[in-house]
Amino acid sequence: MNSLDGRLGAPISRKDIRARKAQEVVEILRVDLLPFVRLVGITRRSDGTEVVRVEVQPEVPTDPVNDIRVVEPIAIGFDPEDRHQPIIWTLRDDFPDLPHTFLVQEGAPKSLCLYDEPYSEQRLHWTAPAFIRRIHWWLGQTALGELHLPDQPVEPLLLGSPAHVVLPNALFDVDADDAPRVVHLHAVPRESRTAVTYVAEPGPNVKSPERVPNCMAMVLDASPQTHRGLARNPRHLLELDEFLRPMDVDLHSRIGRDLRTWVIDQRDSPEAVALIILRIPVRRSDDSIPERVEVRAFAIDRPVGELGEALGVIAEAEGFTGALVGAGSNVAELEGVPIQSLNPVRCLSQRRVRALHGTRDQTHPKVVAIGAGALGSQTIMNLVRGGYGEWIVADRDVLLPHNLVRHTLPGAFVGCEKAEAIAILANGLFESGASVAALNVDVLDRPIPDRLRDPLATADVVIDFSASVAVARWAARDAPGNARRISVFLNPNGTDLVLMAEDGKRTVRLDQIEAQYYRAVTGQPELAEHLRAGAGQWRYGHTCRDVTSRIRQDALSVFAGIAARAIREAIAQRHATSTVWQLASDHSVSCLPIDSEAPIVVDRSGWRVHADKGLLTRFHGLRTAALPNETGGVLVGCRDQQRGLLYVVDTIPSPSDSDEWPTGYVRGCAGLGEAVERMAKLTGGEVGYLGEWHTHPDGAPCRASRHDRTFLAWLAQHMAVDGAPGLMAIVCEGEAVHWEVAAGAGSEEER
Repeated sequence: MNSLDGRLGAPISRKDIRARKAQEVVEILRVDLLPFVRLVGITRRSDGTEVVRVEVQPEVPTDPVNDIRVVEPIAIGFDPEDRHQPIIWTLRDDFPDLPHTFLVQEGAPKSLCLYDEPYSEQRLHWTAPAFIRRIHWWLGQTALGELHLPDQPVEPLLLGSPAHVVLPNALFDVDADDAPRVVHLHAVPRESRTAVTYVAEPGPNVKSPERVPNCMAMVLDASPQTHRGLARNPRHLLELDEFLRPMDVDLHSRIGRDLRTWVIDQRDSPEAVALIILRIPVRRSDDSIPERVEVRAFAIDRPVGELGEALGVIAEAEGFTGALVGAGSNVAELEGVPIQSLNPVRCLSQRRVRALHGTRDQTHPKVVAIGAGALGSQTIMNLVRGGYGEWIVADRDVLLPHNLVRHTLPGAFVGCEKAEAIAILANGLFESGASVAALNVDVLDRPIPDRLRDPLATADVVIDFSASVAVARWAARDAPGNARRISVFLNPNGTDLVLMAEDGKRTVRLDQIEAQYYRAVTGQPELAEHLRAGAGQWRYGHTCRDVTSRIRQDALSVFAGIAARAIREAIAQRHATSTVWQLASDHSVSCLPIDSEAPIVVDRSGWRVHADKGLLTRFHGLRTAALPNETGGVLVGCRDQQRGLLYVVDTIPSPSDSDEWPTGYVRGCAGLGEAVERMAKLTGGEVGYLGEWHTHPDGAPCRASRHDRTFLAWLAQHMAVDGAPGLMAIVCEGEAVHWEVAAGAGSEEER
């Protein structure tokens, strides 16, 4: 029997049992409902633990994979206060060293691990019969070699540690040919604890806070090992040497060689801390290939110089430290060098972060982001943290104190260019950087610099976070390259988020989507307050332009999360889209999609008129409703004087005081001024009067008549006061619409 026999305590009767769960186990065994388990006895240990001894008869095959017997003596220890889960000891001295057992003191019996959930969760559904059956099942599955599931990772060989060391990803890969042999690290003290966290130095492409490496680690590769029960962590170098010798690692020789090399090359200070990193390939069975590399690390509790002197490979003379070439290391001194076990964790990589996010989307587009303000910075960082995209961030602004209220950058970057700071912050997330570059430029500067032109020409997507109509218009019409354009911005009060995205082939441009967005704003009740400024602005400086919006950071965080996901989906879907998300006072978010209609574009008199199929459908619906009479109304929309563009957003139908006949139409004025003013207010002044439209009867030519040209001349003079052209649309039978632009003295029909 096992050495635990003498420590099981004195026998007690079942009436003396204090632990409720021990009572339940004893009672269920007394009534013989579980014939494969026999009650042997009950004892109480000096620490109060009550022990129920049983004999379990698992289902064991003729030739078991593991040495499980047809009768296994088991002791179960119960805490009367139920503060921890029952302990299951094996009472056989030669019980094999197996996975799914707890680490115990040297010489103590094996302890079985039955569950993969904490005891706080087990308590909720624990019953004595289920618990006993679990022990029986554990032994039977272990005998068959099926306890460890095929899709379950192989068990670790050593116990973990609360102290961490952050190491390069290559060390953890089974087939990594580029795994480093020496790793330079810096120690980050933890004020609340005596331990430190060791962090590997980032790659050459990553800018990080200035830290001088004060630690060095030698990397040791062991021979493949079959997973088994946990081993106790070595306490000093001699125990580590003994642990590694069966794995074909000669620790003391390697330490001596590396210490000499470090000192001779003078790459590291004798005061530096030495670490040991183990790479142990672990396999499921002796005849299988390794499934993973178990990485373990140990910090040596002596500076490199002292360690080298103790081992007889380094000496100090006249203030200089040098290596004793040809000297052998002193193996006996290994026992006197304590080591601290460390818990290795991987540096973050973009591939690993995508796995952590659970995203299946493997697209990695090249993105030029314009604007690194509050929304832009938070959204960009959300996407970068998800391992998404290769980024160039363009912004010439400097981070100022008032920006910190909503910006993703911390106060340490105040005074820095936002784009450069975002690149530093983003690239510092990952081991090899995050592929984020910065351009400190204003995209509206002329001429476009080559350092901006080249990225735009090779980008897959251009995302405008600037909340500037001028920048969005530039992106749609002037920016070089044929990358998709996406615009993301908040409404003036910060209660709504807007995303507009061109289709993959750019058949619907960003400015055309903007016009259709204005039609939704003027026509949908949910957007009645969308573009009205109400919270006001706050002045942070003395010049007339030193103002910023009053927007809550909590709302901005919500929208930055939505924007990041919506951008990914818009890029993946490839069709044109426009959506508004609204944050309500009860913190709920509603989604309002806006239809994207195919554009209609015509050139007239040096101006380019933009309409869409949805608007033309509205025209023809009004014409059909008025037949056999003619009808008409007012055209409202936007003008781009710089580029000679007219965007027809919507129509105000025929006023009630209009005259309509089968062969003529005279528009009235009732309520017209108020309607135009309302549209201007709803759109923040972007939408205004453009001109007139009317219908022709069936059979009439779809072109301007003599009376139409007389009216066009008047319209040109009327609009000339504002330096703007006048626009006329003639809606005819079928789906025909004829456009005229009147500028200066009158109209000129394009022939």
